[in-house]
Amino acid sequence: MLSRHSKAMAILMLSIAVAAGGLVLTRHVIAVAGEADAERLNRSILDYIAQKNPQAPIRAFQRFPEALVAEAQKSNLDHCLVLAQAEVESEFHQDAVGAAGEIGLFQILPSTAAIMEPVVGPFKRPVGVKAVRDAKSDAKSDAKSARDLGDLADPVVSTKFAMAYLRDIMTRKSNVRDALTEYNGGPAGRHPHYYRMVMGTYVEILERADLRCRFRETPKPSPALTTFLIRA
Repeated sequence: MLSRHSKAMAILMLSIAVAAGGLVLTRHVIAVAGEADAERLNRSILDYIAQKNPQAPIRAFQRFPEALVAEAQKSNLDHCLVLAQAEVESEFHQDAVGAAGEIGLFQILPSTAAIMEPVVGPFKRPVGVKAVRDAKSDAKSDAKSARDLGDLADPVVSTKFAMAYLRDIMTRKSNVRDALTEYNGGPAGRHPHYYRMVMGTYVEILERADLRCRFRETPKPSPALTTFLIRA
């Protein structure tokens, strides 16, 4: 027969085992819930892309949402702002080629990507690519052209290089406006309304509860502010 001391020890050990088991179960439940939550966000991002560009090959974007959120967090930016930038840059045409030879979702020049290669890693260069159309034009292209674009036509690769480049700019710029302006083409930028275009798109995306924007809980901009961001 167990002594009182032994019984107390047995009860204590059982309690510890139950508590530990409960903690493991709780962690598992939280992890599963987190994965489900992330999956819902991923689907919402893919749905948004499909709405904005019905011709987008969703299979090519399958890994993009995860990269978008991860890279935005590294850059201390709302993933919805980065999504807005991608929309302004290419209208979600992953194979877009700009007038100066920019490629992909975030319209990265191969020469710019090469500069960021020590940070991001090696990428496959485009072969024989010419600036045949503006990023805002029809995204249709023949198979040969698509094959020649290299890794920058991959939305995940484009996102990683774009955010690495933007983070590099942000080490020199005190605010997002100046950083986005330089991203668009040097300190003066190429498009005079680029920042306002990105922010105008961002304001629209903030209305999408399913995209779980980081700053969605802040007070909504007034109609006058929205008009100013888009038209000013």
